[in-house]
Amino acid sequence: MARKRSVVKAAPTPGPKTRYARVKEILGASAQAGIKPGSSTTARFWDASLEDFKKASIYGVRLIAPEQPASCCAGESRSASSGLIKALRGEAPFDGSRFPPLPWGGAAVAKADIQLIADWIDDGCPEDERGNMPLDAAKSDIVHAQVIDLAEFEVRNAGARRYAYRDGEPRQRANLDCLSEPEVDELRAAFRAIYDLDGREEDRRNYNNQALIHQNHCQHGWERFLPWHRAYLYEFEQNLQDFKKDIMVPYWDWTMPHYKPHQPDKGCIIPQAFQAFLAPDVLDDMFTVLKPTQAQAKAFRAMTEPRMYFVSQQAFFCHVIDKVGYHVTPSPTDPNRQAMIDALLASNPLWYPLRYPAQYDGNQTINQRIHYHYPTAEDIEQILSLNNFRDFGGGNVYNASFGFLDQNPHNTMHIWTGGQNPEFKAPNSFASAYACGKPMPDNPELPGGQALAERRNLMVMVKDRKFHSRKDMYSQPHLGDMFSNLTASYDPIFWPVHANVDRLWWEWQMRNPTGAPYDLDSVLSPWSYTIRDMLDVSRFGYEYVRCSFFMPVGMEAPIGRFVSKPIKINERTKKFKKAEIRMHWVPQLARSCFVRAFVNQPGANANTEIRDNPNYAGYLAIFGHGECYGGPGHCDLPPARARPFDQRPRSHNMPRNHRLDVTKAVQRLMDRDKKLDELQITLLVIGVDYREENDLLRLEGVSLNLLD
Repeated sequence: MARKRSVVKAAPTPGPKTRYARVKEILGASAQAGIKPGSSTTARFWDASLEDFKKASIYGVRLIAPEQPASCCAGESRSASSGLIKALRGEAPFDGSRFPPLPWGGAAVAKADIQLIADWIDDGCPEDERGNMPLDAAKSDIVHAQVIDLAEFEVRNAGARRYAYRDGEPRQRANLDCLSEPEVDELRAAFRAIYDLDGREEDRRNYNNQALIHQNHCQHGWERFLPWHRAYLYEFEQNLQDFKKDIMVPYWDWTMPHYKPHQPDKGCIIPQAFQAFLAPDVLDDMFTVLKPTQAQAKAFRAMTEPRMYFVSQQAFFCHVIDKVGYHVTPSPTDPNRQAMIDALLASNPLWYPLRYPAQYDGNQTINQRIHYHYPTAEDIEQILSLNNFRDFGGGNVYNASFGFLDQNPHNTMHIWTGGQNPEFKAPNSFASAYACGKPMPDNPELPGGQALAERRNLMVMVKDRKFHSRKDMYSQPHLGDMFSNLTASYDPIFWPVHANVDRLWWEWQMRNPTGAPYDLDSVLSPWSYTIRDMLDVSRFGYEYVRCSFFMPVGMEAPIGRFVSKPIKINERTKKFKKAEIRMHWVPQLARSCFVRAFVNQPGANANTEIRDNPNYAGYLAIFGHGECYGGPGHCDLPPARARPFDQRPRSHNMPRNHRLDVTKAVQRLMDRDKKLDELQITLLVIGVDYREENDLLRLEGVSLNLLD
């Protein structure tokens, strides 16, 4: 509970005293109320000369706003812009979010006395209507404190990205392997919400209904492949946001080093977020069916802390048999197996039982069994170097062509993640026991020409299947659902795979801005989007980043410098290709300025050398507003959203976002120190006289964005 502050009652205004004297008296009485008897006091800003009082600042906030020239734009009053009034009233940024209200340690000032001080400021801060002499400015002990003196700006939820609901602020689809665990948990919760709708068949948002769209309408093998899946991904993401408004579908960059693309069977196989694990809170329900011994229960609990991950259900069940000592069979009707699948699904809704990644008949590799190879970074670069959409994404109806991106990596990643069930035995049966660590024989062929027909039918055996039912999850099909385009979208890993395909198209578009499909007006069924609609992702409000770190600042008070707290970066984060600092939602500034950026040099100031300085990352130039020429309200910030039915273009005074490429500076520091695991951003506002400006820049926040 917050401690209640005492309030100094408003004193009657004495006749002979000037308002300036009363202001000092009010502030002094308020501060004195919090001083314990016998304690020493320090010089206070109101005890200096009036000129110094008017220039004083606390944490970069001017206590008395500068006097502005007369303007036709009727903005807020001088007192309302003054940090002293905001601090006494407990208004932002002195509302506790960044700084506590004034007086610190003293008694709250009465409203009547705050109004007296405000009126005095609005009247021009008169010193003495009767001609008193000013205090000796030489005795002033004012401290012009900067924001850095209080605290550095923290990252919002380490690794979190900034989501805004207004023009000019794209949302970010991030690298799945760079998400924090809380972010992955949010993704799991969003998927669980739409799984729970599967019992409501009329709700178009339920997972089965959304998966059926791919089964019935998907486009492959020509130029509609990429735009159709961009629309599909966007529509799915919108449905997730009905339940988790900040959710974005992440992308799986399968070429990252820990997947070992040149030896993929020795890598991580699939992202950890989509692997099977047991959560502690599911064990009791599972034990009611399993009835394990005390030793077995202890072994199961040991799998939860620290959490053990399993790429496939076979890997999990083999661990249960070999390490826990609990017997289970591959039979779909085995109640023990069913209870464990239930527990795994409850623990991680991103895991999918009908997924056998990197597993193929006869214990063969993807190269041996399917004659495909896992896509490498070299493959991707070769595809991105193609200079026309026909070769990259596919041709039109008049120039039939299968795009390279559609074949490998897209088709390959479906085959890789789907895999072949090692417990399946043709025709339409399963093994009697899990073959843990033993080589699995190839599935026997059917006689004669029936074998080829059966293999073909494996890709389309969807009749009478009740998708996402629990009975379906217990089944033992030959192929994982991702193996076939008719069933692929039932596996949640479908979405990060296609998000990465869309990202690669996005990257190719930046290299080839004029490259596009031929039939731009073709409609992408079952929606009303055309191919033309899907060419620019900014229209749909998203972009791709490896990871992003947003540090809120707030537009209520100006800052002279911005210093972030150290930003932790891990080995996966370090593999970025581009680093970018962004200043978010900067309003029109009264004067022009430069913003200099430094990395890992928090003490930088206007005198810090920038030439040959390895920590100097570059600068931004911001053009000032200058003299106003409009009428009342002309220079006010526009509302975040226009009035209903206001179809006019955006306001000329809409805040802007500023971006600065700092890739070279960050990579330079990492090359010098291979163990570097923190980045700290410093931004300095430099005026046209090349001195620091402490009361000019306002912004909503700063972010560091690392891109693939």
